[in-house]
Amino acid sequence: MNKKGLIFDIQRFCIHDGPGIRTTVFLKGCPLKCIWCHNPESQSFKRQLSIDFSKCFNCKRCMEVCENRIHSFENHIHKVDFDKCKLCGKCEKVCKNNAISILGKEYSIEETINIVEKDIKFYKKSNGGVTFSGGEAIYQLDFLIETYKILKEKDINICLETSGYIEKDKLKEINKYVDLYLYDYKATGEEKHKKLTSVSNKKILNNLIYLNDSNKKIILRCPLVPQVNDDKDHLKMISHLSLLKNVLKVEILPYHNLGKSKSKKIGKKYILDDMKTVNYKKAQQWKKEIEKLGGKNIWISN
Repeated sequence: MNKKGLIFDIQRFCIHDGPGIRTTVFLKGCPLKCIWCHNPESQSFKRQLSIDFSKCFNCKRCMEVCENRIHSFENHIHKVDFDKCKLCGKCEKVCKNNAISILGKEYSIEETINIVEKDIKFYKKSNGGVTFSGGEAIYQLDFLIETYKILKEKDINICLETSGYIEKDKLKEINKYVDLYLYDYKATGEEKHKKLTSVSNKKILNNLIYLNDSNKKIILRCPLVPQVNDDKDHLKMISHLSLLKNVLKVEILPYHNLGKSKSKKIGKKYILDDMKTVNYKKAQQWKKEIEKLGGKNIWISN
């Protein structure tokens, strides 16, 4: 029970992260660097500074207390040297408008379970439960396994959202506890997958087949970005994977640009800076094309 997980958010009453009403626990750290990532704050395996510049009113209290001089103001513009931040938290404490925060907090297993248990009556009524997401939650494996053991004793349904980019022996360790996988499939072709996510997709596809063969329930989640990963080869592979016997459905995740503002908050450049959020009409076109290619149970996620 002394193991701790680095968590950047816990959201209650979620309805899009698996069946029923759920609590979603977001763990920090991810080996992938997807260019469309909508949670860029999840990528780092360490705590990090975040600033919502829209809430900053140039009071300069942060600059006055910062010993590392990461804050400066030029012509009423707040500038930050994120690389120099030592995460002392002094600027967060003096900010009167809650513009500054430190992302990532260590939670014990007991603390995590206590939060999850608050809504257990809603899980039972709605066939919901808890979903662990990220980042890539499996990379905090020891914390995850010990937490899962207790959740199973309490008969709480467990979903895991994963990229599948993990060694198979580690996946096998956790597989017996997971009731449903929300499994991301992002691009077809090894070189293209490397270009868009920074890693190969061989391990991801092999692990997907392993989970299917082990009779685990899977919802395949496919983020689609116009002229980035919506080529015919990818749509054809999505249609093929939808036919795996334990894939319950495929969820198309149309691109949205929420990652743009989040990237700015943590001082990161957003590659798809000019890309606009995809409308429902375009998402319907993708759905119809995948179905024409033979895909089954294709849904558009909200």
